[in-house]
Amino acid sequence: MALSHVLNIIASAGAVTAGSNNLDSQAVTVGNHSQAFAGGSGLPANTSNYRGFFDNTYDTDGSISDGTSNLYSGASIVELFYTWNNVYGISLLGLRIDGASRANSGWTTLTVNGTAYARTDANYQANSAGDTYWTWVINSPADLTGAQNPFPAVGQVATCVFT
Repeated sequence: MALSHVLNIIASAGAVTAGSNNLDSQAVTVGNHSQAFAGGSGLPANTSNYRGFFDNTYDTDGSISDGTSNLYSGASIVELFYTWNNVYGISLLGLRIDGASRANSGWTTLTVNGTAYARTDANYQANSAGDTYWTWVINSPADLTGAQNPFPAVGQVATCVFT
């Protein structure tokens, strides 16, 4: 069997891409957190859900290996998660890297478990409490159920690749 045929088979399986331009790859063991809000004062009861690797005011869960960014000189990847709300249609993929003013350049795409997110589609926020954030808002349509969550089931591993 020709080497090119073997590489095509491997690439089709998603394991390796011949001639790939992978800049960094991380394995996220999926954590889970749901936070219910009772509502009141004219607001309905609702629940916010988090999947992936996160550290927020409600919970810290999931893990990442190796957790250091090849893109930003070994800076810690603080969070990589998906969140949605069952009432308000607020859903997003979030990436947070340690360091106040990381450049919004040097990579084009973050692919989480096969779902690609273009860096240029993200909301970029530098110097927020000492970290840099990228958030991809999912609103077309709004995700009330987590159906657009790219992470697999809790405890499973998602491959996250920067290109």
